[in-house]
Amino acid sequence: MNTSAPSAPWTTTQKVKSLFALACALYMPTMAEDSRPAPTDMDLAGDVSRYFGQRANLYRDNNRKLAKLDLDADFNYDGTIDNYDPADNGAFQQTPPGLVLGVGELSKIIIRLTPYKIDYDGRAKVKLQVDGINRDDKSGKFADGAEITAVGHIRVWRDSSKKEKILDSRDPNMRSFEWSLDNRTPANLQVVPRTLFVEGASPSPRHTGDIRLLVSIYDDNPNYTMNPKMDPRRWIKTFRPAYDHILLTVQNKPHEKAYINNNAEGVWIGSK
Repeated sequence: MNTSAPSAPWTTTQKVKSLFALACALYMPTMAEDSRPAPTDMDLAGDVSRYFGQRANLYRDNNRKLAKLDLDADFNYDGTIDNYDPADNGAFQQTPPGLVLGVGELSKIIIRLTPYKIDYDGRAKVKLQVDGINRDDKSGKFADGAEITAVGHIRVWRDSSKKEKILDSRDPNMRSFEWSLDNRTPANLQVVPRTLFVEGASPSPRHTGDIRLLVSIYDDNPNYTMNPKMDPRRWIKTFRPAYDHILLTVQNKPHEKAYINNNAEGVWIGSK
């Protein structure tokens, strides 16, 4: 038989303190486990152009996109890059860590480019560039000269043989590359390489998703005159740029893979 006196009911202050302590106990492990860095303005590439992104009603858009442009990679590490797989697209491309590479590991990336050249007779350029993201600043920008060694190091190669280097994030002279499209280029000709390979060279020192690979197509001569009989509504017709991008993280060891095809497509090279 318990003869101890019943405990007094809790006061409101005691209840509040108890709930606060419980919340802290539940929240602190979550904070320790969640190493996802804070988002920045560069995660959605809105710092590049107000036209970044897609417009659903493209056929109603007088200032139409130059091309349909898509940059894809194997974000679910299954050995295939599927444009219709939700796990290879969308938020996985734009949310840290993005595509995770091991040091010395190569991964295939795909550029899907479909120019809208029905009435475009100008001169366009496709640009691939690499940028570091400062996740300690909301803007994502670094002070001059601070970016090169503050983020992970990647290289982009024309193919897996690594004989032709396209980009090198540590080389100030190799942080962007351009291909030209002019009116001699058939609309169905893929001048831009459809596949490239990105290599992890040295690990990201502080944050995941600290590297952005951005592809864009823009009009190099936007103010040419159209035949008014072809388009009587406007004498001058403009075409807006199109963009797509992915985030990347380099770590010492490759990310765990779950191949569905034994990596038959050669999406990953150097992974164990």
